[in-house]
Amino acid sequence: MSLYDISAGVASWSIADGVANKIYVVITPDKSGGVVMPEKESIRVQSLQDELKDCKALNKALKILAGEVSCVLNEIAEKGGTKDICVSMGEDAGRRLGKKAREKFGKIEKVEEALDTFIYRTDMWYGYEMEIDHIEDGAIYINVFKCFIRDILRDRGLTTDSPLCGITRGYLIGALKELTGKDVDVELVFGDVNGICRKKITVR
Repeated sequence: MSLYDISAGVASWSIADGVANKIYVVITPDKSGGVVMPEKESIRVQSLQDELKDCKALNKALKILAGEVSCVLNEIAEKGGTKDICVSMGEDAGRRLGKKAREKFGKIEKVEEALDTFIYRTDMWYGYEMEIDHIEDGAIYINVFKCFIRDILRDRGLTTDSPLCGITRGYLIGALKELTGKDVDVELVFGDVNGICRKKITVR
């Protein structure tokens, strides 16, 4: 991310991660050939920088907290049952997402069309970037390029075998169930916290 770019006497600041969009500030050259930023705008830019710093700190804190939760779940997993808890958590969130999509698009019969709608026609898939890879023998294979759960696992040195990954599985199950009315199953084909995860979706 570039904090600012100067072109034709105009400076533009772009702050990422949802903190702000762009600020355009007219600047004037000083005697040395540099630029002078109005004091008011300088204060505003500093405020945005502080805001971005706070957001990054909060994001880091949330990753650590979620990582600690995952570690506890891993310990409990040895006794069984935690993966189902994480899947249930994801399903609840997924159903809420699916309900909103159904209100907007109506019921969609085919699972692949419903998945395509979520990925390409809405901005509801928060924290994820994915695509449909291929369909084989009635199963839909998707590639997950970005996943906020995987970010947490990577930060804590955990693998995709963590119970926390059940949240993503549940998320897909709940959303697709609500939009299509069909029960689906989601399996992890392979996962890499530093790369791509592939999941297989089938209708039960």
